Amino acid sequence: MNVRIVILAFLAERSPAAYADDVIAQRVTASGLVDAPVPPIAPELTCLASERMGRLVSCDINPVTKTAVWFATEAGIRQWVLDGRLHVS
Repeated sequence: MNVRIVILAFLAERSPAAYADDVIAQRVTASGLVDAPVPPIAPELTCLASERMGRLVSCDINPVTKTAVWFATEAGIRQWVLDGRLHVS
């Protein structure tokens, strides 16, 4: 399965929570849903956040740790529903 679909499913399923890159990478890898080795997550998240992809995810800065955290947008949640509500544990 495409890594972007799995990333979006992980974030949309847990909305409105936000997660750091390393946590997302860990859960996507552990899910076993990606067909190939999981590529670096940051470029995939940036792509999902792009206007071209419909801004399916967005990024915020955690005020405590000062690190980027990612979350699914309303558009991303709608896309997840259309994709069949894939569950990523």
